[in-house]
Amino acid sequence: MKKIFITGPIGCGKSTLIKNVLGDNLNYAGGFITKRVIEHDKLIGFDIVSLGLGKDNKHVRFLTFKEGKTIKNNEAFSIFASNLLKDATTKPFAVIDEIGGFEILIPEFMEAFNLFLKSQVPCVGVLKSLPSAEKLLKTTNLHPDFLKATKQFHLNLLSDSDIKIIEINNYKDKNALNILKKWKEKYIEHGEIQ
Repeated sequence: MKKIFITGPIGCGKSTLIKNVLGDNLNYAGGFITKRVIEHDKLIGFDIVSLGLGKDNKHVRFLTFKEGKTIKNNEAFSIFASNLLKDATTKPFAVIDEIGGFEILIPEFMEAFNLFLKSQVPCVGVLKSLPSAEKLLKTTNLHPDFLKATKQFHLNLLSDSDIKIIEINNYKDKNALNILKKWKEKYIEHGEIQ
């Protein structure tokens, strides 16, 4: 499979697994990662972070938690992440960490994501699980159609013969680790990056 998405419970180490397997190869990836933003031991939001060489990776906040409210920044996906996905089609491989949140309701982002999926660029990513999407709906002010859209999104990915979805419970999952290592060997070590 050219495109692999890891799914599972919140905090089980999906992103950690990908980062551990790819290591320094992340410097050559297109796409993005998401990063928890913590201040004074408190989660204050989430950023989208561009990938690539250099320490000047760009960060854009897409969720902010302030005074008991959750503030969404749609432009983080409609502009920033969309442009990163378009750029990823020119890279040897991509990382998308993570997909399946409120961004699936943003048409510009979904157009860029679907165009990326049609590209021949190999990809590994994190897919928000359906139970995690249900929790997100409860904690944010999302449109009630979000869960319906999330279920359809999962079905679309599952029906794509070029995509493999792997469910894990922790980042030491041997099956997922072996699949990712084989993917890395095929598409990175014996691909364009050497």
